[in-house]
Amino acid sequence: MRRFPAHLSSAVAAGALALAGCHSAIGQSTAEETEIVDAPAPEPTSSQLACEALNYSNFETGADHPFQIIEAKYQPAGPTPEGKRVQLHKRSMSQGMPAYFDTLPDHCEISGYIAPNIEFLMMLPSHENWNNKTLYAACDAFCGEVQYDMPVPGMAYGFATMASDGGHRNKRPFDGIWGYNNREGEIDFGFRATHLSAQAIKAVATEYYGEAPGSSYTAGFSKGGTSGIKAALTYPEDFDGIMARSPVVRYQDINAIRLPWIYQTVTREDGAPILLARDASIVHASVIAACDGVDGLEDGVIADPHACTYDPAVLLCSEEAGDKACLTAEQVDVVRRMYAPPTNADGEEIYPYPLNPGSELDWPRFHLPVSPGERSFVDAGGSTWLRYLAFEEDPGPDYDWASFDPISEADKLDDLRWIYDATDPDLSAFRDAGGKMIVLHGWGDGAVNARMTIDWYESVQVEMGETSDFLKLYVIPGNKHGAGGDGPDLQESMTALVNWVETGEAPYGLVLRKEVDKEIVRTRPTYPWPMTTVYDGEGDIYDAASYGPSSQ
Repeated sequence: MRRFPAHLSSAVAAGALALAGCHSAIGQSTAEETEIVDAPAPEPTSSQLACEALNYSNFETGADHPFQIIEAKYQPAGPTPEGKRVQLHKRSMSQGMPAYFDTLPDHCEISGYIAPNIEFLMMLPSHENWNNKTLYAACDAFCGEVQYDMPVPGMAYGFATMASDGGHRNKRPFDGIWGYNNREGEIDFGFRATHLSAQAIKAVATEYYGEAPGSSYTAGFSKGGTSGIKAALTYPEDFDGIMARSPVVRYQDINAIRLPWIYQTVTREDGAPILLARDASIVHASVIAACDGVDGLEDGVIADPHACTYDPAVLLCSEEAGDKACLTAEQVDVVRRMYAPPTNADGEEIYPYPLNPGSELDWPRFHLPVSPGERSFVDAGGSTWLRYLAFEEDPGPDYDWASFDPISEADKLDDLRWIYDATDPDLSAFRDAGGKMIVLHGWGDGAVNARMTIDWYESVQVEMGETSDFLKLYVIPGNKHGAGGDGPDLQESMTALVNWVETGEAPYGLVLRKEVDKEIVRTRPTYPWPMTTVYDGEGDIYDAASYGPSSQ
């Protein structure tokens, strides 16, 4: 017999009475009244009772700053909210917990805030589904919103999970106006929101489950990946395990130097775009044709973009080109400059991490607008970063952000590096606390060149010596910013991290897979840097069993 929740039983009964009356009028001349009796509501579970009790709990001393639960609401198991499945899958990929979410398990959903301005969303699995761990799902881009998709993958995996807005509200994804004369908000965004969130989720989990969590984790990509590394530097005991994907360790430089350079490269003086998003696919196809086979395999994936010299002049329109997609001379020059590092008037590099050939799948919207009237991310991010976030004194809305000179004014960026950057190579406090960290970055990343992460990783090795007992870096061919791309990139890095923390079993090779319509179409391993993946010389090139590690 179908049972309805108590709060729906009255409406169901009224509908049944109306339907019974209709049947009587159509099929019978008389009918006895039928008594509708509400089905008794099911007894609430211990998880439901514990969830509702959180509405009356006091957490003013639960973290370094007091925090408040606004609403704790028990969510029974059921279908995923309409329109959320695609984004939830993408989020699970970037957090190292790939899954499809047709339904969600029962859980306690909690909204609240940490004083003064950090809003959060927690999702706690039922008592029987909890894995005795917490997870902070770190926000990305310029944060600014408590996103529903952030805590779902972790909760579904059994973590008591929390997401926050980073301490401010903004227009996603790259809007920095909130930083105007807001140093405390900048500090929250830089690292304090992560620290307070780590404390808050532990305190709520302890109250809800009646015992303290055994271990704690954080996962995120882009700014979320930076947050993990920054946490290891600022509050090294907050997390036992950190999963950082596509981090941006030189956060000041990429926003204050790289984004303005790209914007000025792809835009005419009147603000008109020279390239549009649709042009990126033309360039990408050309790059794949030129660079795919350099590693000896033609599999649609560029193993290492630095092993191929690509000149976009091959796309120059000519009479011989006919109907083939091509670029004007102006556009070819723009693409060439995108692959080159920013330089000063003397030709000296001022930022050593240009875009790699093969990164073009990330150019739409990030670097190139879809239509002439649309703002790209480099436009919105670069302009508002320099006006409201980059300097000790904010110049404000009248500042000509394109006028910033990263040579003569470079020292202005140094004042706030302590807030944003995560370049310090000394992770000894995190290591000594027993922490473990997995970092992943893709060669096809069109937002942050993987070479930045490699240089940071190698600086840690120079500073600390052998790091394999607590830190692993994986560089993935063809992988875009966060997830997706030409090659296999789906992997359970979070599971590998948990095993490392809980059992001491360090990960080695991670098996990557690529799925189309939920079917695995190819697999490939990846190994800790500086090792690379090499084909054994025989076997299916789309099967991980045909590959092994390099001898590096």
